[in-house]
Amino acid sequence: MLAAWIFSFSLWGLSVDSLKSTPITELILQKAQYFPYYSNARKEIYFTTRADRADEELQVATWDGAKFINPLALTSINQDTNEGTSTLSQDGNTLIFSGCEYRNSFGGCDLYESYWLNNSWTKPRNLGILINSHDWEGQPYLSQDGKQLYFSSDRPGGQGKRDLWMSEKDAQGRWKMAVNLGPQINSSADEQGPYYLEKREILLFSSDRKGGLGGLDFYQSQLENGQWTIPMNIPELNSSGNEAGICLGIQENEYFISRNKAGQATEEELHRINIPNSIWLAKKVAPIQVEAVITKVPKIKFQDVSFDDIQFASNQWAIPYPIPSSLGKLVKFLNENSQQKIEIRGHTDEVGQAKANQILSEKRANAIKQYLVNQGIEASRIQTKGLSFLKPKVAPIQAEARKQNRRIEFVLLSN
Repeated sequence: MLAAWIFSFSLWGLSVDSLKSTPITELILQKAQYFPYYSNARKEIYFTTRADRADEELQVATWDGAKFINPLALTSINQDTNEGTSTLSQDGNTLIFSGCEYRNSFGGCDLYESYWLNNSWTKPRNLGILINSHDWEGQPYLSQDGKQLYFSSDRPGGQGKRDLWMSEKDAQGRWKMAVNLGPQINSSADEQGPYYLEKREILLFSSDRKGGLGGLDFYQSQLENGQWTIPMNIPELNSSGNEAGICLGIQENEYFISRNKAGQATEEELHRINIPNSIWLAKKVAPIQVEAVITKVPKIKFQDVSFDDIQFASNQWAIPYPIPSSLGKLVKFLNENSQQKIEIRGHTDEVGQAKANQILSEKRANAIKQYLVNQGIEASRIQTKGLSFLKPKVAPIQAEARKQNRRIEFVLLSN
């Protein structure tokens, strides 16, 4: 089944600290809907649905400028077995998806290709033995230039259960033998749902590896000097349930994801979510060769830096955006003092239960630590501590005063 990830984990409630997402109500059609892909060229969203005790199938709906309308099954693609998780070329004329137990399959689920011709999709064509195997292949992502295909597979030769694989096209436009993305990306657990953010050069995927918040979590990695960086959990997007399947949305900073939540009538829903730029890994920029100009720049003095611009929204721990200028000064200070260690102390206001505030204060401190690590500061130089609402900066008399207590403090540690 394409949706094996759904049944592998218990349904847990979403963390209250996650970035808020909104269900796309017009696309809640059946018991489960997941793995969205929005085609800007076609103004359509493609996704997988599953009714109670039924096979999976592909659906498509059209964006009318305000909402998605006319959701329909892809009858020219769907057969009597399972189909799901589609990806489209940039021009919207090539569709790649996973189909199970087709007559011409190599076994299990394979990846297939179809073309938009004469206002309909052509008969699906198996992508061949260099991409497919006798095992399971699914959840493809086609790069915008059409030259790379990422997907998940449980074939032999991986690092664990389901791994991420990639195939490239040769000079003649034929797919090469798929290769495993290696131990830097894959683990002994499941890696699924790859999606490449082209403009940011970030590979997104989901995994249930150790260190996550529970179930399947979103991770991000970049290709640097031919090697993938260590995948970073994206705690602002994740919860104790499952998050798997992400794509660019329609508005700036908007994304579509699929996630589940305890207590709802449906199992998986499609959501829209606004993700600030501060969440993503910084894009690596090649240095510009310029004539050296020696300019003496004064060093940052820690005691002269005010961190009052780091204030969190109520019950949130995502770093404010735009990124506070004090964090840039802190990074410069730590780079200028390469042996200096610091402790980050997270604080909350007094609203809410003590236990929840303790957890929230720790997450705020860890969010700042993650930002510093992303900027190249060694994690071993950074300690974190959550102080809940035990040490307010001001007396919490009114709402405006509480803002000052939702803060971060930095303490220099002796080496």
